[in-house]
Amino acid sequence: MTTDTSDLSRIEAKLDTLIRLLALSVASDNHSLKDRAVRLQRAGMTPKDIAALCDTTPNTVSVALSAAKRENKGKKKSK
Repeated sequence: MTTDTSDLSRIEAKLDTLIRLLALSVASDNHSLKDRAVRLQRAGMTPKDIAALCDTTPNTVSVALSAAKRENKGKKKSK
């Protein structure tokens, strides 16, 4: 059985669609951008991908992730 590049491209496109749909379900709840960005980053998504799903810019996502990281460090120090 041989698989040509067009078959692989179609499979890749379908997998990408499934990943985006799953990510949208994770990000669609009423949490803040920061919370959604953290969840999606933990799932392996880049700020650029997260921004596309959350209808914002990659820079805004990066700022939200940095704020979450700062908050998390503050919580660890206070323990």
